[in-house]
Amino acid sequence: MEESELRVGGWEKKSGSRWLKRLFTIILIAILGFLIIGPTVINYSPAYVPSSSLYLANGMWNGPFDIYYSKEFTGHVKISSVTYETTNDQSGKLKVITMSSLINLEDFRLQERVIERVKEEAKSEGMVLSNGLILSDDELDIPTGYSIYQWDALPNSAEYDFYQEAGCYPDFDLIVKCESEIIAKAFVWNQENTMTLQYQTIICIIFGTNGTIINQATELIEDVI
Repeated sequence: MEESELRVGGWEKKSGSRWLKRLFTIILIAILGFLIIGPTVINYSPAYVPSSSLYLANGMWNGPFDIYYSKEFTGHVKISSVTYETTNDQSGKLKVITMSSLINLEDFRLQERVIERVKEEAKSEGMVLSNGLILSDDELDIPTGYSIYQWDALPNSAEYDFYQEAGCYPDFDLIVKCESEIIAKAFVWNQENTMTLQYQTIICIIFGTNGTIINQATELIEDVI
């Protein structure tokens, strides 16, 4: 004899199945909504060094230059970047890169992304990186949870003005040598923009030929807003 569908066990089984379907539908709608609507609500929010910052105000550094915008992951990460440079025949550059998204990128291969980004910027400046280090410094006035990376930078060409100022020249074997060492240094932190409900990953990359330039650029980074 066939059992009635009204038995307690049957109702529990059907109810559980119904809720699982509803939950799956809700999750699917949320994912589709994020994929479709996400790029339209993410704004470019470039971080920058204000003109009142000490070394900009006294003319030892200039900028911003090379203001650039791009997208990654079909617009779910919007990237802004600005560049600052030293004056008076010094060799120093600072690039401030802002990655805006609806989620915190700290949970998505952030360290690998930072290293890749710094290598890309170094390549665009005609240099390669070696001897990478992760540093610590608890006395910087930047948002908590920041990370610091540093490399030796080796130019593969002496044609760039940056390297001429650093005293770089090709020897008889066409190997570029420099009178000053070149350091690449990156400062990275994450913050939430409570006004737009978006996350920002800030990557500040320094290329400098001596400790004074590195320290000046670090002070500029402390003023980034």
